Amino acid sequence: MGKKKANGEGSISKRADGRYMGRYTANGKRKAVYGATHEEVRLKLNEILNDIAKGVYIEPGKETVSSWLRDWLVTYALPTVKQSTYISYEGYVRNHLIPELGDTKLTALSKEQIQRFFNKKGAGRKGKKGLSPKTLKNIYNMFNSALDQAIINNKLARSPLLGVKLPKVVKKEIRVLEPAEQISLQNAAESSPELQAFGIIFTLSTGVRLGELIGFQRGDLNHKRHSIKVRRTVGRLQKVDEEGNLIKKADGVKTTEIVIRTPKSITSQREIPLFDELWDGLLAYCSKMEEMMDALGIEYGNNSFLFCNGMGNPYDPRVYEDLFKRTLKSAGLDNINFHALRHTFATRALEAGMDIKVLSSILGHAQASTTLNLYGHALPDHKKNSMDKMSDYYIGSVDTNDKDKYDEKIIQIAG
Repeated sequence: MGKKKANGEGSISKRADGRYMGRYTANGKRKAVYGATHEEVRLKLNEILNDIAKGVYIEPGKETVSSWLRDWLVTYALPTVKQSTYISYEGYVRNHLIPELGDTKLTALSKEQIQRFFNKKGAGRKGKKGLSPKTLKNIYNMFNSALDQAIINNKLARSPLLGVKLPKVVKKEIRVLEPAEQISLQNAAESSPELQAFGIIFTLSTGVRLGELIGFQRGDLNHKRHSIKVRRTVGRLQKVDEEGNLIKKADGVKTTEIVIRTPKSITSQREIPLFDELWDGLLAYCSKMEEMMDALGIEYGNNSFLFCNGMGNPYDPRVYEDLFKRTLKSAGLDNINFHALRHTFATRALEAGMDIKVLSSILGHAQASTTLNLYGHALPDHKKNSMDKMSDYYIGSVDTNDKDKYDEKIIQIAG
């Protein structure tokens, strides 16, 4: 037997296939919505009837989630986001959203469906790990942009993402080199027959990302300020055609390319001051590189990449990582990725008492809270040392009747 909605707002009945169906009237026509549970259909009906009452009801269309996402990718994402971001979006749509939700009508997409999608993707399938919380968050943000555009285009009345819950992001343990490991790696880089291994020392001293390191040009150096400017990043990305399709593998067809682009955000475009020893080391490295390039007949001017290969071109990130692995082996180290150098710099900086906001600026983080969340583990001793300095301001134990000692303490506090 069907369950009659209160106040005659619609009816819900259970179908022979086990699903529930909700009936309502719009524009003089009887229509239906479906769901796995009575509660799911009830919520759908409530939203539809509220939209009808407010005059914002949108007639269910034939467009599916799949067709809209493909249209959104090419029309709205491709012209506006970086190539690397588009490639990620395309993969989220093709590998995850379309297989699970693609056949659903866009106007019939429900919060419950999306919640089940994220629950399933987070838990994974038998024998397979689920997607990381960070990847789920990235999919959520992209899907939210696509659905917001659908609302702007009058394809949806509201976003069914509202109220969807995602797993909490679990912090991964960050690999930081111990001081002895850092010294061993620096010594191995210093004695390496490959001049460009100096980039490892430079990264340990500045915390730059790999793409930023191999994107530096000589013109980025400021000789008056002894600093370097992060203006670009280098990466290897999949090729994308004008219609937003990834180039597929075929004989004689390259599917990836080296791309030189601006850093990931405005705050990533930054100036990094270099301490004297690092500045002198960088100039000495540049001098050696210039000599090597002259011997090869290659100009090494302002537009030349600091850490270029033997042909004067920027390193392929994977090739520089190979150099890094060879240097690790020489240092007797393993199981360390290049990004650990950035983590090591940040940790050493906090251990040395660097202000969190200054460190955040040097790392190119948009907010100091990001830096704090990543490297808060390095702060306990820093906090204690900082609090110990407050003892200079403590005057409770000074006898105010002893004028000489009291005045001496006041002078101490005043500096």
